[in-house]
Amino acid sequence: MDAHETSDYESNYGSDFSPEDEQLLIQLVTRTNQACLSTAVTDVLTAPSCETVCSDGRSSQTDIFNHSGSSSSARSYNRDRFQAPQAVCDLPPPFPESVAFDADVTYPDLSHALATLARSREKGAVVETPTGESAGSEDDRSPLQRFRSIPKRPLAVSDLTAGAWCELQYWYTLTELPDGRRTKTEAMKGGTKIHKKLEDEVHTTVKIDVITKEDRFALKLWNFIQGLRTLRENGLTRELEVWGVVQDNFVNGVVDVVSHENPNPDFERELLGQIQRDPNQKSLIDFFGVDGNFTPKAPSPCPLVYVGEVKTRGSLGRVPKYVLRPAKIQVMLYHRFLSQIAAGKLDFLALLCRYGLNADRPLSDQFLAQIADIHDEVFHDSPMDESSDTNGVGESSCREATVAENVASSGQLKYQTLRELISLVKAEVEKTFPEGDGSMGQMLRVQYVHRDDGSEIDKHDFPVSSQVLDGYLKGYMSWWQGERKAVGVDIEEAFKCGYCQFAQSCSWRNNMADERMQKALERVSARRKKKNMGEDS
Repeated sequence: MDAHETSDYESNYGSDFSPEDEQLLIQLVTRTNQACLSTAVTDVLTAPSCETVCSDGRSSQTDIFNHSGSSSSARSYNRDRFQAPQAVCDLPPPFPESVAFDADVTYPDLSHALATLARSREKGAVVETPTGESAGSEDDRSPLQRFRSIPKRPLAVSDLTAGAWCELQYWYTLTELPDGRRTKTEAMKGGTKIHKKLEDEVHTTVKIDVITKEDRFALKLWNFIQGLRTLRENGLTRELEVWGVVQDNFVNGVVDVVSHENPNPDFERELLGQIQRDPNQKSLIDFFGVDGNFTPKAPSPCPLVYVGEVKTRGSLGRVPKYVLRPAKIQVMLYHRFLSQIAAGKLDFLALLCRYGLNADRPLSDQFLAQIADIHDEVFHDSPMDESSDTNGVGESSCREATVAENVASSGQLKYQTLRELISLVKAEVEKTFPEGDGSMGQMLRVQYVHRDDGSEIDKHDFPVSSQVLDGYLKGYMSWWQGERKAVGVDIEEAFKCGYCQFAQSCSWRNNMADERMQKALERVSARRKKKNMGEDS
């Protein structure tokens, strides 16, 4: 376990100008015609990138960033370089002869350009972009109302973790991409194959036909039941779909790993030992943000349940913090949802209502027949006549046909509605979590494997922290609920723009470039004033 990894990436927008860079800028400005300079500076400040607007209003600027699946044409990018705005007039050669610092230099008057910029900002001027949150400004509904309210699907865990990477990117995804989903890349397909391979190590896939939407959700519940049984029998299950509630909103997700094995018992004991120390003393407890919920548990005859997440990567290098952050939020959400289910706090009937399902509508005969062929407890105590079974290849199909004939007439099958099936779900939950949410272990794991062969790259173990999760959800849900606009990344993480297909039209990114340009011009102006004051004295 490595808990001290750091990220050495530099800002995508570059560092502040050094004195030498500023002197070079001064030389360039000095050699430029004053009239041309005024026009150039104004254009640079109002247009963050050189682009041509087509007759239909779309931008034809060249995208220098590459994003798999975003275009059929080949593109290239430099992750450590930002395409700077270009002036509209000809400037001197890029490498003029050097000028000594003590030489007389004539500084241009930039007060007009800076005043123009200040006035534009006071008026709330914004950069016009082909995409952005302003594109949907005519719709005053919150993102939650627009994209995750009836009749659309509820929130998913992926909706709640996207903000840990970039809120604005996810806003663009919801508003600009078909069905609000990212284009599936080859890397994503490779990750799907690894997850399927891991799932096949635990489960055997059986095809079940669904006819109604109630059938489809019933299949999810049967898979949940089977997952809990596999956990009790083998101590491990994978791809377990769970549901939970975040600020009165239902959320669903699929847990990669649910296990009875503590991912890092030594680390857990070390953390528990730190709890007994002086609370004012800095320790691992402070580093990981562990709260009061992380307390020693009395020995239990029943094994605890631990949650983990498997992520795939194409790189063999150490996983940086900015990549780990969304994964940590994800696995903590899974832990919370399973805890809610274990404690009996999840209202399954309300969940059915959110999905628009009828709890009392009979499931289809075909679905019940196929389920009964897998799960014997679907039958009541009076079993089917053994003579109805046949040996050989046709045994299963014959049994299905016999079951289907008796479903409606004899009442021989149990769990014919979602309401009846929920009673079985609750019984299985009580068996798996006999102590309620006290059956949940407090250590979590995020494991990284290579997407080609599934070999382990790295793993991170950390304790549950309600404090960290609640703080994140409070801030992020304020955007989902329409209390604020989406924000982009901090400048320290601007390198993420190199992976984003919306980088060229991102208003947040362009505004940051404007701010950098303004600061540079202000420094030039300050140097000019300082030199003039020195000459006057």
